[in-house]
Amino acid sequence: MKRIALAGIIATAVVGVGVFALMNKPETKTPPTQQKTAKNQSQVKPTPVFIHIPGETAFPARVEDYDAPSSLWVLVSKKYPLSDETYVPDVIGKPSVAVNEAKTAEEQSLRTDAIQPVNALFAAAKSAGHDVMVASGYRSYGLQQTYFSSYSAAYGEDAANMFSARPGQSEHQTGLSLDISLTSRQCYLEICFGETAAGKWLAAHAHEYGFILRYPSDKTAVTEYQYEPWHFRYVGNELAGALYRSGLTLDEAHAYLQQARSELKQRGSI
Repeated sequence: MKRIALAGIIATAVVGVGVFALMNKPETKTPPTQQKTAKNQSQVKPTPVFIHIPGETAFPARVEDYDAPSSLWVLVSKKYPLSDETYVPDVIGKPSVAVNEAKTAEEQSLRTDAIQPVNALFAAAKSAGHDVMVASGYRSYGLQQTYFSSYSAAYGEDAANMFSARPGQSEHQTGLSLDISLTSRQCYLEICFGETAAGKWLAAHAHEYGFILRYPSDKTAVTEYQYEPWHFRYVGNELAGALYRSGLTLDEAHAYLQQARSELKQRGSI
């Protein structure tokens, strides 16, 4: 009986010591080098997505949905109408340069992020000896409907659709496009504007300020609109420069922009 009791006491003591040891076991700490590595990994920025225009140096993609009406790179055309026909830019304003005062306040306006660039473009044009003005800027869906209906009545719908966009298919509704004219109104919104000194200067230099000649003479089959040497679209300096040097239209660059958009979506960035 005593031996059994003694064995029990010893066993209890061993268990107690074990429990005490476990309760008082020093906390295992992550070595400082591992902590630093984990911290650095959490701070590493994801590799940016790039736009790859053939023959051009790749440049960072804008982190936005290019299909959204508010995107700087949204393509608006017959094939790609605005996803929201009621779209109105969040903020529009009147540039400080000359504008066509015969137009409504609406058409004298542009989206605000295009105002500083157009002011700079027009200032440079003036320094080069060209006095130009905003002939037409932002147009609402309703105003574009008025224009298209008027042209259709005068020339027939098919003919009108070669030089005037249907409502919902006009870049003017984004507030990022504008028609440019000489203040003298020489060749006012006519093809001959492209042969004026001002028209030639704009075609050669607009990209330096983020604008592209949207409907070139040699790309009518692509754009599905006639040559419009007066119609310019703001897309930002990097894309404008890439399109100018490559000779591509925004329509032709659409596939490359969509590749970047798909990657941004896969990453959950947009």
